[in-house]
Amino acid sequence: MKDFCKSLTALAVGLGAQDARMIDTDKIVFDDRAYLKCRFGCNRWGRYWTCPPHIAVSTGQFKAAFKNYQKAIIVQSADPHVAQDVTLAIEKEAMLACGSIFALAMVMCVQCEACSYPEPCRYPQLARPDMDAYGIDIIKTLEPLGFKVVFDRTGTFLRAWYSMVLV
Repeated sequence: MKDFCKSLTALAVGLGAQDARMIDTDKIVFDDRAYLKCRFGCNRWGRYWTCPPHIAVSTGQFKAAFKNYQKAIIVQSADPHVAQDVTLAIEKEAMLACGSIFALAMVMCVQCEACSYPEPCRYPQLARPDMDAYGIDIIKTLEPLGFKVVFDRTGTFLRAWYSMVLV
């Protein structure tokens, strides 16, 4: 599994990611306050298909399924579109090789210029939910890997977009 994940990180960089790193899933930090940030700190709440309360898998269901994963690939990119494309490609490679995988984004889906909500999602097969929505503390998860999550004074994310593929 470790060698396979290393090949996925190399593939991610080859596809355009700035960086990609492997992490054991027991090093992914959960904090229920991350969900609160979604609910009370984000103006996207309730306006996107990939954000709460519209994600169909509850936090409890996600955490139960999460226990079945051993590794994760964290993808970093300066461009959210590149990050999402690379993440979906890595997810597909992992699915073909391992069977059961799942990808998450750090922030909202970027498949469309504007989310179609409340109309049906135009790309449900490509849309992925936010890590915060499932209680993942992104900063505490990424910083031990050497990634630096930076926000400006208004709370806007700067420099890099992160996503994760669970394997």
